[in-house]
Amino acid sequence: MNILVYFIVLLGSVILISADIPVEDCGSRHGSFSNVTLSCPGTEECILKRNTNVSLNIQFTPAENSKKVTAVVHGVIQGISVFFPIPNPDACSSVKCPLKKGENYSYSASFFVKKSYPKVKVGVKWELQDDNQEDIICVLIPAHIQ
Repeated sequence: MNILVYFIVLLGSVILISADIPVEDCGSRHGSFSNVTLSCPGTEECILKRNTNVSLNIQFTPAENSKKVTAVVHGVIQGISVFFPIPNPDACSSVKCPLKKGENYSYSASFFVKKSYPKVKVGVKWELQDDNQEDIICVLIPAHIQ
């Protein structure tokens, strides 16, 4: 019986990770992304439940070589961009650096949605930046903190 419960929970997690939330390119300059998956429920926006972890995976291809990659995250609320510190901005801990032009990479990260965050709609702007602090890719994810 316990194995059945474990399987159902695991299947539910896979379904959530495959959520098909529309994301926008918000200024990818030195690369492109092909797929973004999130571990949050929702079809129009990512529902960020307070006091939970959210996982993100971005499949991307750089247009130039880069020795390092840094993740930079902002919350965009009513057009105002607010820096959001993440635990590990060094994206090379997730992807093999240095990046090679034209190769496909898979970047993964997670973040904790604190209980203290206000219940608001927010655009999550997730950038992967190169050696020169220019965007390889920029993804804008519609979200709602609840």
